[in-house]
Amino acid sequence: MFSDQDFIDDYQELFDNYLLARHPREDKITRNWRLSQYKPFTRDPFLQITDVIKGAVFQDGQYTIQLPNKNDEQYIWSKSFEGFDLIGLFSNKILSLMLEDPNGYLVRMPSKPSYETVGPVEINLHYVCIKDVIRKPNTGDFIFYSRDRKLIYWINANVIIRFTKDEKTGKWKLENENGYYAHLLGRIPADILGGRYETDGYYSSFLNKAVPIADEYISNYSAKQMIDKEASHPYIQQMNIECHDCDGTGKIQVSCNVDEMHPHGFKLDNCPKCKGKKYISINPADRFEVPKDDMDKPAIRIINPDVTLNTYHKDNTDDLFQKILDALHLTMIREAQSGAAKAIDQEKLYQFISGISNHIFDNLIYNSIKDIIAYRNVRVSNGVTLPADYEFTFVKPQQFNIKTAMDLLNEINETQTANLPLFIRRKMIGEFVDKRFSSDDVMQKKSKFIQLNDPLFAFSTAELSQMKTVDFEQIQYSQLLPMILDEIEKDLGQTYILDSSFEDLKTKVDEIFSTKNVNNSIKKADETANQ
Repeated sequence: MFSDQDFIDDYQELFDNYLLARHPREDKITRNWRLSQYKPFTRDPFLQITDVIKGAVFQDGQYTIQLPNKNDEQYIWSKSFEGFDLIGLFSNKILSLMLEDPNGYLVRMPSKPSYETVGPVEINLHYVCIKDVIRKPNTGDFIFYSRDRKLIYWINANVIIRFTKDEKTGKWKLENENGYYAHLLGRIPADILGGRYETDGYYSSFLNKAVPIADEYISNYSAKQMIDKEASHPYIQQMNIECHDCDGTGKIQVSCNVDEMHPHGFKLDNCPKCKGKKYISINPADRFEVPKDDMDKPAIRIINPDVTLNTYHKDNTDDLFQKILDALHLTMIREAQSGAAKAIDQEKLYQFISGISNHIFDNLIYNSIKDIIAYRNVRVSNGVTLPADYEFTFVKPQQFNIKTAMDLLNEINETQTANLPLFIRRKMIGEFVDKRFSSDDVMQKKSKFIQLNDPLFAFSTAELSQMKTVDFEQIQYSQLLPMILDEIEKDLGQTYILDSSFEDLKTKVDEIFSTKNVNNSIKKADETANQ
């Protein structure tokens, strides 16, 4: 029952028949030249806006995800998803896939079948291209090819079945009679990547406003290249100088073998001087004679063609490219704009990014976390083992102004000067660490540990020294904690910090602090005795 079912046409057909179709009176050689000269200039604006969206939506400190089950929380922040953590996968891969293929699907499945799974379930987030879909999930069953088309997955609300292709018969067969995995979720663990809803369950990309303009740009820029090549170069007009060797006939008599065609042993051949053209070329060192009456006339003239058409094509393509940038909100805020116009354009950009952010967090990420929790936890109901579920904290981005680490640091200083509540400073310090040390996993882990275990971490050294009501041991713990973590990193290595749970790390820190605290207490007692 499986057959190829493509839900979209190949872009190559559109490219050949429309974008770079033959122009009127254009020969095949010229068109092939245009094809060979094609460069995807329009790709750059789409990559630019993708980076802008990524930076605005996924910038550090924009969102909050907290799971009460620490093992599950540690799992989604580990590099378990194609080398990324869960948010990193969405930022670096799924966002681009969603913008390029809004009708594709994101499927959550165990990485191994149930009969090979030992210990906690590892989850893969599969991207399913719309061309690999055999049956859409709105039918109650979701059937699709793997990326290499060597496997077929059949998923319904309770079970995942996998088929392999028999190399001898070429037919699809059930891989295992027990199925691939009985997920028992009561739903299909998949979401359409989505975009702007069109009709009949199909979506267009959030960037689709710019696509028609980009297509038109491709065609117009190719025509501009052809016009530049064929009509913009000057040509030479020169005086005809008859060849003296052949007297302007283009032929000379040469000897040959005597035969029926040449009874006298001579034949006419092209003049080697003018190559049979009757006229000689004018080289810089050549001398030729002209009548006295023609001495005042130029022997050679360079004719420059009218480039009005070239200018028109250039202006047209430049205008189209600017429209692409405008449609993608890349050049909406200009220096010449009034304050009101800038505010309107900023609001449009905010709404554009906000719509994408809401879709990603409310649908794709939220449902992914929900399925990961269900896969990794179970409950028993009437003697039947079923997936478990629990509430988790999930706060999506609320603003999309991209800030540098220095901006965040200045804001922290301002909150301290303004004596704002401590919980605000704690939050802003976390944002600063996320931004400044986003690529340092060890620093991120140590910072998270300090935030969870040191209630005084947001106070400066000067502020700590002025505290009279706080226990001295607690202040000492706050001051020594960063150095203790550095000591653990030095002695046991970065892998120990990354792989250890927060509970194990806390036990190790308390063990080291107890020895340092005893030493400091003895030292303080000695100083008191000396006094």
